[in-house]
Amino acid sequence: MTVKKIGLVGCGAIGTYLAIEIERHLKKTARLSGIHDRDPAAAQRLRRRLKKPVAILSLPKLVRASDLVVEAASPQAVRELLPWALRLRKEVMVLSTGGLLGCPGLLRSARRRRLPIHLPSGAVSGIDALKAHAVGKIQRVVLTTRKPLRALPPSAGTGPRARLLFQGSAQEAVARLPYNLNVAATLSLAGLGAARTRVRVIADPQARFNVHEVEVIGQAGRLVSRTENRPMKGNPKTSLLAAFSAVATLREILEPGRVGT
Repeated sequence: MTVKKIGLVGCGAIGTYLAIEIERHLKKTARLSGIHDRDPAAAQRLRRRLKKPVAILSLPKLVRASDLVVEAASPQAVRELLPWALRLRKEVMVLSTGGLLGCPGLLRSARRRRLPIHLPSGAVSGIDALKAHAVGKIQRVVLTTRKPLRALPPSAGTGPRARLLFQGSAQEAVARLPYNLNVAATLSLAGLGAARTRVRVIADPQARFNVHEVEVIGQAGRLVSRTENRPMKGNPKTSLLAAFSAVATLREILEPGRVGT
């Protein structure tokens, strides 16, 4: 059985979860070829948590050493990674999908050169149905994100009542609120695009979890989904489902067969 060499960009909460999952449960089909983080201390912390030694590499060396590079860092990391992946023709998996909206030229180049880019559904449900709707005509895609105050930066302010923080296009949302809107970017890429996907962000002091509600209206009918996300332990800004989704996508890449659209 072929073992896929996986390079990991980002050693935070999701990156650490992925690295441990690869080492413990995917070792028959994958191994870490190296890790990379802009913060050397974060990379060192992750390396100490792993049972087997793993190299801490520069981004170019990581891409060269890998069959698949997984980004779990930031939109900026996506913009730094893609040129190297294109140059060296390496498969990538992107979690910070908001970064793709900021570099449409690189995304077009990847598609033109048939470079595989895998985008997990992340912290939202309904992506498979949205992709199916996109085969026909879609009139409307609306994302309403409701967040507890602990999942927002201090600049969002506080208050006893729920309040609308933002309303506009996904493109505007990713530019103005990059801390939490990979979901908006993923919906955009699966459906109507960033300019036509509508986004509402609500700060809710009564909310216990991050909640994403999606409405799609199109030729095939109407889709409504609601996802209530528990946060990762120690990181209230990251949904546990996003980490699970990344693992599920990785398993789909490594193992034959596929379920869903």
